[in-house]
Amino acid sequence: MTLKDDLEQWRKKLNAVLDEGDALHERVADLEKENALLQERLMNGDKTDGFEAVTKIYDEGYHICPANFGRTRDEECLFCLNFLLHKGKKDV
Repeated sequence: MTLKDDLEQWRKKLNAVLDEGDALHERVADLEKENALLQERLMNGDKTDGFEAVTKIYDEGYHICPANFGRTRDEECLFCLNFLLHKGKKDV
């Protein structure tokens, strides 16, 4: 392998890393927009009480647990469900 070949391989790897960085940058920007919308809804948009608001957010497919709050969820979350169950029992 020649120095020219090594340089070409390095350039391909660098381009791949740069492409991945661009994709991550776009994803972060999308998540920041989504987070801002969720925060706005929690602070001003929903005129329901807090428990109803977080229940609605969970039903729409977002986490309400502290570790992942506001992130989209693909399946049920035991931590979120535990919060909902615990809160529901207190109100009864």
